[in-house]
Amino acid sequence: MPNTIENNKALVRRYVQAVIDGDMDTFEALQHPDVKWWTLTRGDMSREAFNTAVRSGLLSADKRSVVITGLTAEGDRVAYEAQGEMVFADRVYRNSYHNLLVIRDGLIVEGREYMDTRASTEARLA
Repeated sequence: MPNTIENNKALVRRYVQAVIDGDMDTFEALQHPDVKWWTLTRGDMSREAFNTAVRSGLLSADKRSVVITGLTAEGDRVAYEAQGEMVFADRVYRNSYHNLLVIRDGLIVEGREYMDTRASTEARLA
């Protein structure tokens, strides 16, 4: 029987890599069609609204770097800490994140994103 916790952690690593690569197809494929998102700066978001925000925000950067600095999993929940840097033509956006993803049947069903709100506001991504 496969180790679900290790599979869930691997899914989170693929999710983060999709951001780094700007791979929206993979980013969306890892989400359940009815995923529920919540972000510190925007509150509850539909799958469509969240993905639109990611596409027009982070994935529009010329260069993206996300380094996972901590990863903890228990049951269907994976929490990870990360340092991100997104390079745009007119600015560099750096932020620290602490996110919680709930994974069922190999897909993200819920996501909660916490970050430094001052950094996102200053970068005009909030």
